[in-house]
Amino acid sequence: MPQDTNRRIVLAGFLIVIGIILLLRNFELLPWLPEYVFSWPMLLVLIGTYILLTKQRIIPSLIFIGIGLYFLMDDIFEIYYDDFWMLWPLILIAIGISLVLRGRSAYYDRHSKPGSKDSDLDYIDNISIFSGNEKIINSHQFKGGKITNIFGGSEINLLNAKLAAGNNYIDIVTVFGGSTIIVPANWNIKVDILSIFGGFVDKREYKETNPAEPVLYIKGFTLFGGGEIKSHK
Repeated sequence: MPQDTNRRIVLAGFLIVIGIILLLRNFELLPWLPEYVFSWPMLLVLIGTYILLTKQRIIPSLIFIGIGLYFLMDDIFEIYYDDFWMLWPLILIAIGISLVLRGRSAYYDRHSKPGSKDSDLDYIDNISIFSGNEKIINSHQFKGGKITNIFGGSEINLLNAKLAAGNNYIDIVTVFGGSTIIVPANWNIKVDILSIFGGFVDKREYKETNPAEPVLYIKGFTLFGGGEIKSHK
């Protein structure tokens, strides 16, 4: 079953269940259901759960669920913290877990060229932490890869590259940072970026694309960060 269909089914299920619960509540048929179930923190928990089930993006889902549970702790667990920012290290923990699960490409480690920005790699795994870097990819069978920016930035230049046949994927995680991806103007690109206090913009000067050509999917999320796609240096 296509991924978009799965997402629609999950979203439809969420809406139907929430609608039924709210309807029964309006007719006072659920007197036993706690009032906090209908609160805005619970909405954050539901949003985080939806992101986790449909997009499998751990960090943003944990952020939404964590913030929601924080404001529900007093109602559910009778625990209350005066200072919300006592829990901010949980964001670092979530980022660390995500990096472990994302892994690192052994192919990239074996074939990278130390001291040079140029590369003919078919697959990239670029990490910028408290720094910035630039990569020029010349591969004629580019298949995508991973870009991670944490308090840092990256520029990936694909102007001289060619996509491999079929679907290719770049997975981006940006936290307090940014990414710039430079591609030929006529590439077929589909963007699916979840932005929290940030944004990701396609700034290309569009040319006519051929639907039969390979597709580059740019997926991931940004938190207090952003990125852009453009077709010139």
